[in-house]
Amino acid sequence: MSDYECFDPRKAYREYLGTLWNEEYCITITDKTGDTVYIPVYLSEEVKSEDLPSLPFIEMELPPGSTTYEPQDVLASTRKMESEILVHIYFGDMDNIDRTEFARKIKSRLHYLTRTNQSNITGITFANIQDDGLDEESDGRRIIFHYIATLYCLYFDLCIEP
Repeated sequence: MSDYECFDPRKAYREYLGTLWNEEYCITITDKTGDTVYIPVYLSEEVKSEDLPSLPFIEMELPPGSTTYEPQDVLASTRKMESEILVHIYFGDMDNIDRTEFARKIKSRLHYLTRTNQSNITGITFANIQDDGLDEESDGRRIIFHYIATLYCLYFDLCIEP
């Protein structure tokens, strides 16, 4: 039996919007001093281990039930889906930055990259970020900001052989 790899919109989104730096996909932000800061972007399964990445970083989560598929004929060669991706921005308590301002800057950068490339991401016909605010949370060791990205995807075959 063949192994199949299902389409994951987070990978296409991350790889198109991110800059490959030090073998990681990153979002680039300019800080107050004009220096470029690289913020790595991980998929949720890449940050669930005990060996978490250095802070700050961005996590993209695709929770169960957040993807809906448009009904299609079984023999159709294309599939349509809509996915809500939860975006989490992590900072450490000891980072010497204004975390709220920096999180807003990261969100603004993701909005800009998404909106200027809405129809250019391979496998995704349209990408958008809902402006649902930027919710802040603390777990005692980290500060986390949350918001939602919505992607509308059109791709060939639900699952393809790798």
